[in-house]
Amino acid sequence: MINKIPLKPLFLAISFLSALVLIIVLLSDDSEQPPQTIALETHLQIIDMSELEGTIPKIPSLQKRSLPTNKDATKDITETQSQPIIPVDQEKSQLADLPVPQNLQKKEVTYSKETETVNPGDSLSTILAKHSVSPTDIYRVSQADKKNKELLKMRPGQTLEFEIRDDTNALEKLTLVKNKLEKIEFTRKDKTFTAEKITRTPEIVQTYKESTINSSLFVDGLKSGIDQRLLIEMANVFGWDIDFALDIRKGDSFSILYEEKFLDGEKIGLGNILAAQFINNGRQYQAIRYETPTSTSYYTPDGLAMRKAFIRTPVEFTRISSKFNPNRIHPLFKTSRPHRGVDYAAPSGTPVKSAGDGKVKFAGKQNGYGNVVIIDHGKGYTTLYAHLRSFAKSTRKGARVKQGKTIAYVGQTGWATGPHLHYEFRINGVHKNPVTVKLPNDDPMPKKELKQYLPYAQKVTALLESYHSADYQLKLASIRN
Repeated sequence: MINKIPLKPLFLAISFLSALVLIIVLLSDDSEQPPQTIALETHLQIIDMSELEGTIPKIPSLQKRSLPTNKDATKDITETQSQPIIPVDQEKSQLADLPVPQNLQKKEVTYSKETETVNPGDSLSTILAKHSVSPTDIYRVSQADKKNKELLKMRPGQTLEFEIRDDTNALEKLTLVKNKLEKIEFTRKDKTFTAEKITRTPEIVQTYKESTINSSLFVDGLKSGIDQRLLIEMANVFGWDIDFALDIRKGDSFSILYEEKFLDGEKIGLGNILAAQFINNGRQYQAIRYETPTSTSYYTPDGLAMRKAFIRTPVEFTRISSKFNPNRIHPLFKTSRPHRGVDYAAPSGTPVKSAGDGKVKFAGKQNGYGNVVIIDHGKGYTTLYAHLRSFAKSTRKGARVKQGKTIAYVGQTGWATGPHLHYEFRINGVHKNPVTVKLPNDDPMPKKELKQYLPYAQKVTALLESYHSADYQLKLASIRN
């Protein structure tokens, strides 16, 4: 501890103060009196610091001071603050109420919705480019469809719905509406798009219709409110047993039980034919749709396949120009020459179909037959098609063909007086009348399936007959008796 004040520093301080006082006095005297001399005397004395204890405050120590605790700091703030403290949450609330400068306000994002119908020649890029969608966004959405390629396969009549952000013109969402039951949505996520397939299930309603033929199958069927598609399908189902060009008679009747599809109360399409009956020339035919693990087909109530191994007529014709006649007089040579087939008059170029599954035994020219195709169907069955204009590309010797496949085209080659198809049906080399020959059934239903089918067929038959009108029931009763 310091006990004595050093003399030299003290003396210098007193001298400085004395000079300062003298200068002030000289500057403040405005009179013209001669300057006076002021004598200053100093008496220096050594002072013992112990005598001054208690009268001079101690100099603070230079030691490091500790920080105040939270409690102390809070106390100091409370004592010195002139206004009450506002809680943080309340302060934020007050700040939130203050108006935000217009340039800092967040703008609401808006979108424009567009719809385009796909026309022939349209593509994704041409449609979106019309709405100023960037090539980058078009590429990104196409990448989301890279696997299924639905956007590449879109067809005329389908629609594209999309949303575009107004401020950036960025594509936010794209929807390909394939039909009323199926659509694919592409939704933006950052810089990519994700695809989602959305399907709806329609309500299936069973519908019954019946009709009596006075003019033709299609004219009277349409008058009864039966869709043309159903009439064609029904003709195909019974086509192995009934020749709809030759066998239909006035007064024939038919009934049909089929499915209609509804969505949100609106009819949107047709389903399958569940069952059908046809009364033709005093004979009754009935078909029931049934699904097996391997296929779906139509069967009689007893389980026999409606599909036969052969179709009755292999060409769409206008009339039979020459019937099967072993004693026919040839139109060119005027001699008795058997006509071992049937001639179906049809325009040149009309497709000729294979009557059944088999292998092409011959494809070429044969004398008066002109261009000829012969198909071996196995089990002794063969068919011949003559006077052809040309062959289908795949028709050649040894080629396998399926029933109904186009093998050639109607012509007038060989000894023919006009364009027509000459068709022959042979069993073990013997010619049979194609119009009347009994066609073999297709492969029978397996016995395991038959046990499940028979009870089902009884229920469907009972359901179909429960819808019959009184006139229809009378016709059935007259046939069964």
